[in-house]
Amino acid sequence: MRPWEKITGLKALMEFDNWPLLLLARTFDRQTGLLTYRKGRLEILVDHHGGDESGTRICLVSDMYRKHLNGMAANGRVRVLDLGANGGGFPLMLLLDGYDVAQVVCVEMNPPTALRLQVNLNTNLNGCAVGINAAVCGPNNGKEILLQRSRGSTSLSMDTNRASTTEPHVSVPSVTIGDLCDRYFPDVSIDICKIDIEGAEYDALEDAPDAVLSKMKNLIIEFHDPARTPSLLNRLRKAGFTEITPDTDTRTGENTEVRSFSRVP
Repeated sequence: MRPWEKITGLKALMEFDNWPLLLLARTFDRQTGLLTYRKGRLEILVDHHGGDESGTRICLVSDMYRKHLNGMAANGRVRVLDLGANGGGFPLMLLLDGYDVAQVVCVEMNPPTALRLQVNLNTNLNGCAVGINAAVCGPNNGKEILLQRSRGSTSLSMDTNRASTTEPHVSVPSVTIGDLCDRYFPDVSIDICKIDIEGAEYDALEDAPDAVLSKMKNLIIEFHDPARTPSLLNRLRKAGFTEITPDTDTRTGENTEVRSFSRVP
């Protein structure tokens, strides 16, 4: 680990109420990956061996997604769809920021990470949240995805982590955004949809019917392929979305960036 990464990790630990215990564990017992972070009334399970510190924890302590909320008309009780949820950091961040969360549907592709997601949702969201282990994709990507076994990572994708039937693997069902809307939001709109699905956002959104996109009031999307982004931006504009990305640095990696959009009915 590089020195600046250690400093960043230390600063993140200090954001939590039980930071002394977390610091002791990370200093003297690094063989243990599973730790419970506590902030306010929240208790959050984080697996350092599964990369949750770069997903769940960073959602809670950074402005990566938080800075996009100010430009959104998302007041009162909000309904949330979180695609690529990791351990549930995004809806937990909304709770910490005072949002009145009425309904949350979280989808996470990696099975062990999805189990930690379930724990965090059940512990902190009082029965208004659903955690789903599935791969979000376009309508033509099949009914199940075979993935290499992994404890977790924020960079797992359907492309780079596919497995064959001849190697150790897990089978994960696929789901479209339309499927999720039909099942969980049949008669209501979605106030905030956050999407971080490692490149699958293009097929998932470009192939989504207008009737599905019209359910979304606000989108926060991490884009992973600069060559495909202009086409998706055009699709969103045609569906009635206006970009509201704050005038700050939105890059999260060499080829990745987070941008936000709002739709006026």
